[in-house]
Amino acid sequence: MIRHLLLDLDNTLYPASGAMDEGITNRMLDFVARWLAVPLEEAKKLRVEGLKSCGTTLEWLRTRHGLTDMDAFFEAVHPESEIDELTEDAKLRPYLLSLGLPMTLLTNAPMAHATRVLDFFNIKDIFTGVYDLTFHNGKGKPHASSFLDTLDAAGFSVAETLFVDDLPKYCRGYQAIGGKAVLVDEQDKYADIAQAEGFGRIASIYGLADLLKTDGYCAG
Repeated sequence: MIRHLLLDLDNTLYPASGAMDEGITNRMLDFVARWLAVPLEEAKKLRVEGLKSCGTTLEWLRTRHGLTDMDAFFEAVHPESEIDELTEDAKLRPYLLSLGLPMTLLTNAPMAHATRVLDFFNIKDIFTGVYDLTFHNGKGKPHASSFLDTLDAAGFSVAETLFVDDLPKYCRGYQAIGGKAVLVDEQDKYADIAQAEGFGRIASIYGLADLLKTDGYCAG
């Protein structure tokens, strides 16, 4: 029985179709191109390959390309002005509260970004804790330690926690430690993956309430 929700932040609590996703991706690619001293198109190709074996772009740059200054990466990818890329959603706070379950946030972004987004939607106080990439020393999802350390700090077990994210490889990582995962699939790209690998699948965070009423996901 589900007694706790472990939620991703970006493209999970707000739509991937918004401007924030594109902005983060573009700034990240610009950083990669500058760091590797390659054209932007080459940076895109290299990043795609790198993410096949690494959980995040930052992990790839640190382990394969000698990046040591995480703050420089975070400041480039998540400037204060990024908040202008979000769209207000007055329904989000009451909806999350209506789920009636304790919630913890797990993000591969830095705390400054997480705080900025949560404050924008006025939902930071809803979460029992917010765990960012620096909490895991740069080794975040889908590594087992990122999930286990977060749950240990939050005081919940894998068995009683439902994980919700927008990327299959992160849901896959949570399933690998014995947990149940739900994939937010706004653009309907991952139906086959979700079915084959046993993920729950919703179009947006607003589908979670109905899912929690179904067999296998019943909240208590």
